[in-house]
Amino acid sequence: MDPSVIVATANTAAERLAGGTPWAFTWGPLVRGSCTMLAGARWTLFPDGTATFDGTVAGEPGRTWVIWHVDLLDAHGTILGSLATEHPVEGDWRKFVTTPGSVRPHRFRARANFAAGLWDDLASLRMHWSC
Repeated sequence: MDPSVIVATANTAAERLAGGTPWAFTWGPLVRGSCTMLAGARWTLFPDGTATFDGTVAGEPGRTWVIWHVDLLDAHGTILGSLATEHPVEGDWRKFVTTPGSVRPHRFRARANFAAGLWDDLASLRMHWSC
């Protein structure tokens, strides 16, 4: 993959959910050519070091959506670490992939982990993606 086609996008909103935890980071819409990730795509991070992703993607059949990696950032924009998938793709623990089977919107879900010790310094995320 040519690195010039990978887009880095910071979350548009971050909020602590019920009782101060977990963190919910949302994006969207994200558009690249004929591919779209609809508004509301969300990474939810928990203080125990687990995370979930829930988004909806659309595009031409056979196009593959790839989240190359997700950076965890502090309040100054310093990278603290990355999310790691529970299901590595081609040996890459930071990559998340889905391939919709039709032009209809397709739900993209993933689970990840991160170092729980980063929790108190976490302020935002930067998702590197392509389609």
